[in-house]
Amino acid sequence: MPLLAQGPLAGMYLPDYGGRSTVELLSSIVRSRGGHSPHAELALLPASALAPRRCVLYLVVDGLGLAQLQRHLARGQGRHFFARHRHEAITTVFPATTAAAVTTFDTGASPAEHAILSWYLHLPDQGCIATVLRTTTRIGTPLFPEGFDLQAYYAVPSYVASATDHAGLLSWGDIVDVPFGRVGTRWADRRRYDDLDGLVARTLEFAREPGRRFAYVYWPRYDGLCHERGCQHPDVDRHFDDIDGALARLVEGLAGSDTTLCVLADHGLVDAVASRCIDLAKVPGLRACLSTAPAGDQRQMSLFLRPHQLAAFDAVYERELQRACVRIDGRALQASGAFGPGTPHPALAERVGDVVLLSREDWAMVYTPPGTEPVYMPGSHGGMSAAEIQIPLVVVEALR
Repeated sequence: MPLLAQGPLAGMYLPDYGGRSTVELLSSIVRSRGGHSPHAELALLPASALAPRRCVLYLVVDGLGLAQLQRHLARGQGRHFFARHRHEAITTVFPATTAAAVTTFDTGASPAEHAILSWYLHLPDQGCIATVLRTTTRIGTPLFPEGFDLQAYYAVPSYVASATDHAGLLSWGDIVDVPFGRVGTRWADRRRYDDLDGLVARTLEFAREPGRRFAYVYWPRYDGLCHERGCQHPDVDRHFDDIDGALARLVEGLAGSDTTLCVLADHGLVDAVASRCIDLAKVPGLRACLSTAPAGDQRQMSLFLRPHQLAAFDAVYERELQRACVRIDGRALQASGAFGPGTPHPALAERVGDVVLLSREDWAMVYTPPGTEPVYMPGSHGGMSAAEIQIPLVVVEALR
C-alpha cells in the first residue's frame, strides 16, 4: 500500500492499484467468468486460479477493514471462520467509501471510470448535491422523475456485464430493487435476504444450482452499527461474532460445490471523536467562499469555490480547518492516481472538488443543510488512513 512521503498528503495512503486492490480482484473474477477487463489481475488471485471453479462468490462485509478484523482476532473472536482461514491485506479504492467501492464491485470499473465518488455526490448538470445511492437530493427529495434513464445519465462502464457465466446479485433488504441498481450491471438474477440466516440460505441455493456462475453477495449491517455506535462498541463485537458464525455455516454448506468464496470488505473505518467533528456549515466565513454545498463523506469533502473567493478560502482554511484536515487541489488529486486506472469518466473532473479536504487522525467533517438536523457518526470513513484503505481478503476453496 503506497505511503505518500511528500506533498500535501504526506503520511496518507493510496490504494495499491498495482495489483492488490479491489479493481484488480474484479478483473480476475470477470476474466475467469469469460468477460473482459482493461485492468491488471489481482496478484494474489489471478483469473487462472479462478477459471477452473464452477462457481465464484465475492462476499462483501461492508466496513470490516483490516484493522477492525485484526482487533476482533486479537480479542479472541472469529474462532469459527476468520481465525480458521488465512487473510491477506489488499486495498479498497479511493474514496474509501461505500458509494465508490460498491460501484466498483457492481461493475469492475475504477472510481476514475465510474465517477460515483461519495455518498453525497456533486451533480452540477442537475444543479444539486445528490444522495446518490438513494437517488434523492441531499435533503431527501426525489432526484429524478419516474422513468428517468439512470443508466444512460450516469454512463457507468461495466466489465462485470461482459461475463458469459450466469451472474447473481444477492443482497440485504431492498438493495436488490433500489433505482441506483439500474446504473451499472443489469443483474438478471437478483435475490433478497433480510438476515444472516437468509444470506447463508440464498447463497447456498445459488451456489448449488447447476452451471458455471458467479455472484456478488453483500452484507451492510456491520458498517451500519459502526456508524451508529462506534467501531469498538459491544454491539459491533456481537455482530461480528454473528457474521463469523454465518460464514462458517456457509463454508460448511459449500463443501463439494466446486466454489471459490472470496470474503472481503469495501473499506475500513476509524472512530472519530465527537469533539473533533467539524460542521462545515458553521465554519465562519466558509459558506461565502463556496459556489455550492460540499459533497463527500465524513472523512473526505469536496469543496467547490467561487473564483473571487480563493484568497478568502485560504484564510478560512488556515484559521478554522488546518488542524482537522489537509487540503489538496482536486486536479492534483486526480493526477496522483488516487481514483484508479482507466479512461476517466467525462464527469469525473466536475464531481471532484476544486479543493478536497481529507481528515486527519480522529477528526471528521459533516455539512448540515439549513432545516435539517446534524448527523454525526462515530465510525467514519472515506479518507486515506491505513485503517480506511486496507481491507482483508479471505479465499476459501470448496472443491468437488
